[in-house]
Amino acid sequence: MASSSLQLVSVRRRRLGPYVDLGPFFLFFGISGVDRGREARIQKRFDLEYYPHIVTVRLSAAPAPGRYALRGLPTEANKRGWTAQQGGTLQGDLSDDGLAELRAWLASGGGDVRPEALASGG
Repeated sequence: MASSSLQLVSVRRRRLGPYVDLGPFFLFFGISGVDRGREARIQKRFDLEYYPHIVTVRLSAAPAPGRYALRGLPTEANKRGWTAQQGGTLQGDLSDDGLAELRAWLASGGGDVRPEALASGG
């Protein structure tokens, strides 16, 4: 796909509720078992806390809906990929460092980015 210029549309910080892990509570009272989904829940919570910024951008040439990496962006701002939506906007989750890199990149004049489709698993 051809190169496109990028425009920042919005940045929204994700609000999280408190995280309660009841495993130690049940273990204290002698209720034991195998919590098969615990690792996945902890990883998901980590991702939500580490990547709290939901960033929406618009490209001059909108790609088809799907998952993309935007080649030309700083590494941290492109770490998790971007999801193209029907209206031509792309949305991604960024860490504090990723958002700072993206804003600095845009402030310095940015440049062209090239969307590359990501594999369906990633």
